[in-house]
Amino acid sequence: MRRLAAMVVVIVGLAACGGGGSSGPPLTSAQLVTKVNAECQKLQQASTDLTNAQNPNAHGAVVSRYLHAAASQLRSRLSAISALVPPPSLASQVSRFVNLLNRYADGLDALANRTNSKDTYALLLDRSTAQVNSLNSLSDQADTIATKIGFTACEA
Repeated sequence: MRRLAAMVVVIVGLAACGGGGSSGPPLTSAQLVTKVNAECQKLQQASTDLTNAQNPNAHGAVVSRYLHAAASQLRSRLSAISALVPPPSLASQVSRFVNLLNRYADGLDALANRTNSKDTYALLLDRSTAQVNSLNSLSDQADTIATKIGFTACEA
């Protein structure tokens, strides 16, 4: 359950990877990897939001706000990456990857919505075992795809 706290780096790294929603000529594998790895560096704000949520002095609405902000940052990056056209050989993997990360963002929002006024991040995780396990599973699956494709800046 505490693993979600360690997922700060994972969400930041993985969130930038995606694509396939645009038209135009497909990128080569090398171009896709270069562009996605560059995007992975742009997710520092999501990492900061998740780190701030873990502050023991943050409670309730503050924790919720940081989790929602991280989910929003993740969706923003996914939207930007969706403009990339992966090569046909990677299209299904990239599509699956984007789907997993969109579900991860949805899970962060759902977790944020469960926050009670006295909850710290740690308390929220402790009472949200099923959601945390689901988020960890999504992250693991996305990380596996990132590793296979070569999105090294996106790996946990």
